[in-house]
Amino acid sequence: MCKNFSKRKWRCAMRTMRDTENARILASTTTRLLKEGLDERGRYAGGKWGGLYLRAPDIYFRILEKAGDKLVRLSEVAEVRRGFTTGANDFFYLKVLPHRPICPLCGKVHEKALTQEEEATYWAKGERPPEKALVAVRNGLGWEGYLEAAVLRPVFKSPKEAPALTVDVGNLNRVFLPASGDYQTLPLHARNYVDYGEQVPVVVARGRSRGQTLVGIPSLSTVQGRRPWWWLGEWPEAQVILPMFERARKYAFWNPHHAAIDNALYLVLPRYEIDVLRLLIALNSSLFALFKELLARPPEGGGGGPLQIKVYQYEEMPIPDPKLLSPPTQKPLEDFLARPIRNFWEEVGLTPPGFAGLPAPLPDRKALDDLVFDTLGLSEEERQEVYREAAQLVWERIAKARGDLEEEGGTG
Repeated sequence: MCKNFSKRKWRCAMRTMRDTENARILASTTTRLLKEGLDERGRYAGGKWGGLYLRAPDIYFRILEKAGDKLVRLSEVAEVRRGFTTGANDFFYLKVLPHRPICPLCGKVHEKALTQEEEATYWAKGERPPEKALVAVRNGLGWEGYLEAAVLRPVFKSPKEAPALTVDVGNLNRVFLPASGDYQTLPLHARNYVDYGEQVPVVVARGRSRGQTLVGIPSLSTVQGRRPWWWLGEWPEAQVILPMFERARKYAFWNPHHAAIDNALYLVLPRYEIDVLRLLIALNSSLFALFKELLARPPEGGGGGPLQIKVYQYEEMPIPDPKLLSPPTQKPLEDFLARPIRNFWEEVGLTPPGFAGLPAPLPDRKALDDLVFDTLGLSEEERQEVYREAAQLVWERIAKARGDLEEEGGTG
């Protein structure tokens, strides 16, 4: 029995007792099986032993054995944190307007305020708008006016907002995100916006009070646990973002302009001395795509379709130790981050449902995958197996969902 799993890592996860063309017998500890079945609240919710130990391809077990300490849990090299929940998206999320409206506070048009094109120009240059600059915005309740740039940040809400791995903040909504919860330190237009929020009529969208009209955002039960109701708290800036849901595309997003993150996505915060670009490569590798397919639970309710991955599942997943990866070559990395990301089987050059022929991964993907494969010492045959098995798992999951075999943007 492997008593010290955390130190001996993945090699002690199970032992192969018999593995032939007709049968596979694996021995695992009850402690390990119990741990795999715990949910994020520490309660036993059922493990994936059938889906993992019986369904997992041989290459999965060979890599665990061969890689040994070159694999680490994601939690050892980074913190994974779910994005914020506003409780009132129509108030907190705003669009930057292409025009300058009449200011509800001042009763005039602010001619020097930034419009959509002007504000996006700053972000395109890698700069933030001046903090005191006014930005013309509209919220989901129909309010139009101005807010100081200091209280606004781009917000990344869904994979469908990013066709490529690099998050383009110019096309995103903005979130009302002051740095402090002290009302007195808010700039003038931001204070007026909070005052407006406490008086505006709102229709309850969910729950027992659905359809009722209340006075003020603070009346909503979804914000009543927050003090003050309009402050979402202090949030770190994350350059790497993981999705909660995946369909046919596989990704870890690159967020160089530090967009704020909605609760359908996860911030990945590297630990001390972990290089963020090498971590990004490890999380975008085809090997990690295979691990996600095998180690994440299916969506609640079962079936195919999107893969749902929770924080605690990400934290337990093995990744190639970023500290062992060679530095990436600039050109393949730039190409990989800039181009539209394709369905995974297209990324690796395989055609479903037969997957005939050898994998032919896109050149930039292959260049970055080779950094991982070289570190783990995988042979050419083993690399082809990773591509084939990961692509087949993705395809089978998608095909199982009502015969829908095309990528859909809603859940990524």
